[in-house]
Amino acid sequence: EADVPLHTHLAETALEVENSTREHGMPVIPHVKRQNLFDAKVIAAHCVHIDDGEIHTLHQFGVGVAHNPSSNLKLASGFAPTANMIEAGLNVGIGTDGPASNNDLDMFEEMRLSSFIAKGATGDPTVLPARTVLAMGTRIGAQALHLGEITGSLEPGKRADLIMVDISPLHNAPRFRRSSRGIYAQLIYAAKATDVTDVMVNGQWLMRNRQLLTLDEAELLARADEYARKIDSFLIEREQSVLSKLIAIEGAQQQESFEVQAKLRIADLQKVISAIDENPDIEPIYHRHYHEFDTYFHFSDPDQGLLRYREDEFINEEGMVSDVRYRLTHIGEAIERDFPSGALLSRSRFIAPATHSLRFYREYFRPDTEMNVEKSRLRWRIIFRDTTFYINLDHLVQPDLGTFLEIKSRTWSLRDAEHKAELIRTLVEALGESPDEIVRQDYVKLT
Repeated sequence: EADVPLHTHLAETALEVENSTREHGMPVIPHVKRQNLFDAKVIAAHCVHIDDGEIHTLHQFGVGVAHNPSSNLKLASGFAPTANMIEAGLNVGIGTDGPASNNDLDMFEEMRLSSFIAKGATGDPTVLPARTVLAMGTRIGAQALHLGEITGSLEPGKRADLIMVDISPLHNAPRFRRSSRGIYAQLIYAAKATDVTDVMVNGQWLMRNRQLLTLDEAELLARADEYARKIDSFLIEREQSVLSKLIAIEGAQQQESFEVQAKLRIADLQKVISAIDENPDIEPIYHRHYHEFDTYFHFSDPDQGLLRYREDEFINEEGMVSDVRYRLTHIGEAIERDFPSGALLSRSRFIAPATHSLRFYREYFRPDTEMNVEKSRLRWRIIFRDTTFYINLDHLVQPDLGTFLEIKSRTWSLRDAEHKAELIRTLVEALGESPDEIVRQDYVKLT
């Protein structure tokens, strides 16, 4: 309605494409197309993991692409197929992403990398020559931003946006004049951002002879140093423990909980399901089916506990993924209490939605080791002898440990925990299993 460009990141990582395929049955670009997003003037950042068919789709809808080579390298996202994009007629501009993934935001370095990476990735030294890359950084870049009618090239009627570059420094010498195209090689392969002497935007000089005219550089540097000092102090204070780092994440809150639980291997899954449905002492409240992917972060200091990143896929009656949930749980390393019945009392010191990617948490917490557990879970919430329990029937896929019956219940006092521990033993018998087979380890320890 407003006829303004829409900027978004698309197909930046292989994981993003894998998740889209798993959750929506198709990669990122077809899914976004189905949502009618391309009806807008879209600027798609990255587009690292796209094929020729998806490139055709982007071209068909006039999508502009922002290629960010330094960011893609620093974050190990991969090599965008820029040569194929340009060959297909796609408008591909060059970007710097942000300072977290590209520290110096140097457009000259980005242009040079765009050319070098394309050559290295394709094995063809002729792809993305200097002249093409300069166009990507100027005219084609403006077209990718859907601003090609007003900027990107020096033409009558367009805005006077220009820079002046000193090409006389030692690193740009000597000059070869046999071809008029030599200037493109100088600008892309030898020039540096520090060679820019003057900047004009919309007819106004913003820098002359390397002196900023509209900004106080010294003041800005002083303010930046002060922010850096505050950030250092914040991180030093917050990174003393895993729990402190968790609480430091925006939107995360501490939520301690205790559970009485027991688990045991079972041979006949259907027998337990029949007991849940038929035993008059068991009142099912609801039933769910999940496919769970758990990543456990282990730390050398046992006092730090474990951190679990869980991806829950909700499976509907047709066996399809209907929704996905991501959660973080901070677990005490030690069991709080071991009851004679075989049940255990465990503590989760932190539970919250996981609003960032697994890669983010891996880089943020820096675990010493990791353990992955994948399982299919059938879950019931039931009432047994006026007490709420959760029954999980877990088939462990990775590692392949077989099928387990797990019974859990939240608890708030030692007396309540002792009572529920005895009830769990009775419930195991009601489900047709032997309490003597209860194992006293969690899945991550069983591996």
